Amino acid sequence: MKWLFFLSIALTTIGCSPKLSPDAGWGNQRWVVVEMKGVPVQQSGSRKDAFINFNVNEKRFNGNAGCNQMSGNYTIDARDIHFGEVLSTKMSCPDIEFETAFLATLSSVDGYEMVGTDLLLKRKRETVLKLRSRQNNIPD
Repeated sequence: MKWLFFLSIALTTIGCSPKLSPDAGWGNQRWVVVEMKGVPVQQSGSRKDAFINFNVNEKRFNGNAGCNQMSGNYTIDARDIHFGEVLSTKMSCPDIEFETAFLATLSSVDGYEMVGTDLLLKRKRETVLKLRSRQNNIPD
C-alpha cells in the first residue's frame, strides 16, 4: 500500500507540475544580436558580438553589449518581457554609439516573440531587436 501512495505522489508531481515558463528553453544558449531596429548588425563570429545569456531559474541575464559586459534581471509572462536595471562596465570603446543604442533599446523592450531560432524583442508590438540562438561554445 505504501508503494501505491508514493507512486501516486510521484505521478501527481510529474503530471501536475506547473506549466513551464515561456523562457524555459532560453538557457545554455548565446542569443546574438543580428538586427536592431530593422538594421542588420555586423557579426564577427567571436565573443565580441553583442549577445545575451539568460539564467532562466534566477530570471537574470548577462552578456556583451558590443564592447562592455552587461547584466541585469528580467520579468516574463505569456506575452511580455521587461529588462530591469541593465548594468554594464564602462570601458572606452570604438563603437560606443552602437552599444549606447543597444542598451537603450534593450531597456525599452516590453514584449517578445519566438520565430524559429530567433527571439524577437519588441516595443509596442514593433520588433526592435532580433536575436539568434547560437551554441555557447563560440571561441574567444
